[in-house]
Amino acid sequence: MKKSILFTLLLLFAVTAFAQTTALVAYEGGYFIKNGDKWTEYRPQDKPEPWNEYKQYDENDKFYFLDSKRCRVSVPKLARDKIYVDREKNGDWQIVYNTIRVYPMCPEGNGLFYCYTGTSTEYDGYFVRDNGKWKEYRPNMKRGLWAEFDEVGENDTHFILESKYNTVLVPKTTNDRFIITKHDNSSWRGGYTTAAIYDTSAKNINHYSYKLDYQKTFVAKRGNNYKQTKNNYSIHFDTRGSIDIICDDKHIHTVYSSMKLERYEGELAIRISIDKKNNIWILNRDQCIIESKKSGGKTMLLGCNNTKAYRELKNLLRIKQIVVM
Repeated sequence: MKKSILFTLLLLFAVTAFAQTTALVAYEGGYFIKNGDKWTEYRPQDKPEPWNEYKQYDENDKFYFLDSKRCRVSVPKLARDKIYVDREKNGDWQIVYNTIRVYPMCPEGNGLFYCYTGTSTEYDGYFVRDNGKWKEYRPNMKRGLWAEFDEVGENDTHFILESKYNTVLVPKTTNDRFIITKHDNSSWRGGYTTAAIYDTSAKNINHYSYKLDYQKTFVAKRGNNYKQTKNNYSIHFDTRGSIDIICDDKHIHTVYSSMKLERYEGELAIRISIDKKNNIWILNRDQCIIESKKSGGKTMLLGCNNTKAYRELKNLLRIKQIVVM
C-alpha cells in the first residue's frame, strides 16, 4: 500500500512538473514562450526575431519571475492578472501589459499564432501557421496536437482550412471571428472569438493592419461648434505609412509621417501626422478628430465599432512610436 501511494505521489509530481515545462502567454502586442526555465519574448510588429530572452529565477502560485540583462518581468499563470516589469531591478514593479490569455502548453520555437477563446477556458486554443500547413492546440483539453489542417484557399478576411472532419475559417485580423463548419452536417456552424494574432506578413494583413468604423459624423462650422451629418466614416491604416479615409462613396488615400501618443487638450490620444497642419487624433475608444482639408476641414467622429483594434494600436504605441522614413 505504501509503495502504491509513493508511486502515485511521484507520478503526480512528474505530471505537474511536466505540465509546467512549456507555456504561451499572450498580451496585446506580443507574447512569451516558456521552455523549461528559459523564456523568449516576441513582438512581431516590431521585428520577427526575439525581442528579449529571460531565465526564470523563481515562481509562486500566481507568477513566473524572469530575469534578463535589460529588466525583470513577472508573467502571470492566469489571464486575469497583469504582466509586471522591474526595469531597474530594484523591486519597483509596474504594470506593463494586459494579459490576453495563458495557454499551458506551447510547441517549441517561434510561430505564427492565431489565438482564440471559446465558451469557457477549457475550449481556449490557438492555431500555428506554417506555410500551407496549420496545427491547432487546445492545451486545457489535450496535451499535444489537437488537429491538423491544410490551407485550401483564402479571401479578404479569412484563411480557409480543411481537415477530414471540418472546415475552419481563420481570421486575418482581430476584427473577425473564427468560423467552423462540420463536413458531416452542413447545417452545423460555430465559431470562436479572436483573442490575438501574431502574424505581420503582407499576405496576412492584406495591406491594412487596422480599421476603425464610426457611426456618427459632425463637421465643425466655427471653432468647436459642430453640425451632425448623415455620413458614415471609416479609417484604414497600416504600420508602414499608408492611410485611407472613406466617407460614404468618397475615398481619400494619403500617407502619414508618424503615429505616436500625444496629449490632445490634456488627454492622452493617438496622433497620426499627415503633415504639419493635417492630423488625425484618435481620442479614445469612441471618438476621433480629423483635421484635414482633403476631408473637408475639421471633422469629429463618434461611435467606433472596432474598440479592440484601438486598444491593440494604443498598446503598440506605448512600446514604440511609428515614424515613416
